[in-house]
Amino acid sequence: MRNLRLEISRKIFHIVSILLLLVPLYLWGRFSIAILMTFMLVVIFPISYFKIKNRFTLWFWQIIKWVERDKNLQMPARQAFSLAIGMLISSLIFDEKILQISITSTAVYDGFATIFGLLFGKHKFPWGKSLEGTIGGILFNTAALIWVLPINYAVLISIFVAFVENFSSSDKWFLDDNLLIPIFTGIFVKFFIHQICLF
Repeated sequence: MRNLRLEISRKIFHIVSILLLLVPLYLWGRFSIAILMTFMLVVIFPISYFKIKNRFTLWFWQIIKWVERDKNLQMPARQAFSLAIGMLISSLIFDEKILQISITSTAVYDGFATIFGLLFGKHKFPWGKSLEGTIGGILFNTAALIWVLPINYAVLISIFVAFVENFSSSDKWFLDDNLLIPIFTGIFVKFFIHQICLF
């Protein structure tokens, strides 16, 4: 039960914290995301890696205590740093519209797919994800994207994101969905959707 509560808390934090990146994106553009992600990697990563604990870093360790899995405590927030790399790369190569889609999909698909999988997942794929989680992620991601895209493109992008997420792995940072989803979603939108949909 504690693990279920922890995982749902983690994913709620994941959804909200990533969607909050849309605020600086709207206000100051894509390079504000690059600056924030660079700050994360240059300032916050050393706090985690070197286990720096003092009154200035107390806020970081409180968040870790609330949302981090026990198995990740050797390198806390590792997946957040994978996200920072993915978002940094995306913010440097994609325009604001594509970056908005990448941010939304990383937050919404991944978050809701996990929540649905935990609560309703009965049909597991061989790689550990569930059919119910995948469907839940696609539905919620589509609902989020139809605010900025026609529904047919929103569905197509959500299915693509599901494909990326299902074949990612949190065991290796370079296969983490937080790294892969923003980059590959951006590539997919830029080279396939962007050609047929006038933003």
